[in-house]
Order: sequence, then structure tokens, then C-alpha cells
Amino acid sequence: MTRVGIIGASGYAGTELVRVLAFHPHVEIAYLVSQTHAGKPMSALAPDLDGIVDTPLQAQPTDDADVVFLAVPHGAARAFLAEHPQLARSIIVDLSSDHRSDAAFVYGLPELNRERIRAARRIANPGCFATALSLSLLPLQHSGITLPIYASGITGSTGAGAQLSPTVHFSWRFANVEPYSILSHRHAEEVRTALGLEPPLHFVPQRGPFTRGIVTTTFVPTALPEERLAQLYREYFAAHPLVRYASDPPDLKRVVGTARAVVHCAVRQQTAVIICALDNMLKGAAAQAVQNMNLALGLDETAGLPLRSIGW
Repeated sequence: MTRVGIIGASGYAGTELVRVLAFHPHVEIAYLVSQTHAGKPMSALAPDLDGIVDTPLQAQPTDDADVVFLAVPHGAARAFLAEHPQLARSIIVDLSSDHRSDAAFVYGLPELNRERIRAARRIANPGCFATALSLSLLPLQHSGITLPIYASGITGSTGAGAQLSPTVHFSWRFANVEPYSILSHRHAEEVRTALGLEPPLHFVPQRGPFTRGIVTTTFVPTALPEERLAQLYREYFAAHPLVRYASDPPDLKRVVGTARAVVHCAVRQQTAVIICALDNMLKGAAAQAVQNMNLALGLDETAGLPLRSIGW
């Protein structure tokens, strides 16, 4: 069994990692780190894990994990690794943004870098919006896009993390939609860098009145008819078990609770419209991190991952 450690196990992404890894057939949890909640059992923070993962949270990592997941806030992962050099012996999967442009880390989008991830010991998990936008554009990556790309997306409140802020309060979030980081969200440049895109990507994200899930809509100039574009997407994702091309636009009910993303496209007046839906806590965070671990360990990349949505 592979022994795994999770740094930041009390946050949303960290807790979701615990939920996924608790049922992984090839993994056992070596330790769970939370400096805020050290000494408490994991199930005290996530009651759904009562009797499943009662492991006590600890303040510092030990050196007995084969794989270490960093589920810490953006800006904290790099410092944590510097303070704990013993972790260099482990495979590192960083869910924060700290190493996504670091040449020492492989960008962990399996649909783009599967073979590089298989050989990697340092993996930078993509951002949630970046995952959805990249999956929307990957089949067109080498089609010679020269004009600007426009995209919008909406995300649930868990995308903001577990820390309280004015925009995650129920009274603000309920029955409300709020655009934010207009044309300045860091995931737009992350996508351009990862895919090597030359044209600008103009992206407007929005906060939605729900807890989980992302839907993005991307507009790309194209000369392809809709049938040919759909065939291109269907053939591209046929080799990727955690992305499904759908003949109809996906909704959140189809993806929340599952590690899969669903993509759909349409064409009007030489403009491709690509829609992607995924669970921001799973394919956008924890499940993708486990998918990356599976690849790095030589396992089936879907091992231990939920493949069926909640449904209702």
C-alpha cells in the first residue's frame, strides 16, 4: 500500500482529499496535518467520516509518506516545502498555485501532460477554472487560433476556501451572482501558459449561489462546421477517461460528486461555443490530484475516484 500524507487536511480541498483517499484501493493515510486543528480527530471536522477516518490531525508532517499532498493556501506551499526538506523524498502534489509555472514541477493536467506526469515526482495541480478552460480549448490547441478568446464561468462558494469572507456568507451568496476579477483572474494566464496559446484569453468569472461546481463557456473563432468540431472533441477525449464529450450542454447535476468533466460544443457564425462542467472540489482539485498521484505511481488513473454524480 502507498502511504500518503495531506498537509492542510482541514480545508475544503484537503478534506475532500481525505474523503477520496479513504476509499482508494491502493492507499493508506500516513498522516493528516492541520496546524489549526491539531489533536482533533479528522471525523470531528468532517462528521461524514466518523468511523471511517478518525485519524488525529497533527501539527507537523513525519517522513514516512510516499506521496504528500499540499492542500494549503496559495502562497504557503513553497514556504512549507522549504521548512520541511524531509518531504523531498516523497512524490509531491501541490494543489496551490505556488508551483504551476515552476519548471521543477510538471503541470498536472493529465489530458495535456499524461506521459510527463507518469515520470514526475513534483506535480502542480491546475486551478479549478483553469482545468475547465483548458479542457475546453485542448482539442483546438494546434488549430492555429490567432484571434482573441473570450470566456465566462461561474463557480460555487467552495472555490473560495474554508476561510470566512464577505462573499461566502449565506446572506450575500444566496440568490445572487457576482462577477469578480474581471479580465484579471490568474487562471486565464495559467491556461495560456499551459497550452502555449498566443492570442489573449479574456475571462470573466462569477460567484454563484451554490456550493459546488463550475460551468464555463468559451468562445473561439473557427472555420469548422459544428459536426466536424464535435467529432474533433469526441475523438480527442475518447482517450481520456475522466472527460466526457456530450451531445447536449452539461449541467452541474451531471458532474457534482464525480471526478469527471463533461464538455459540449456548438458553432454559430464561425464561432465555436464550448461549455465545460465539472466539480470544482473533485476534477477541479482533489480528484485531479489523486488522478495525478495514480499516474505517477503507475496505477490506473481512475483508481479510487468517484465516477458517478449525485444525480439529484
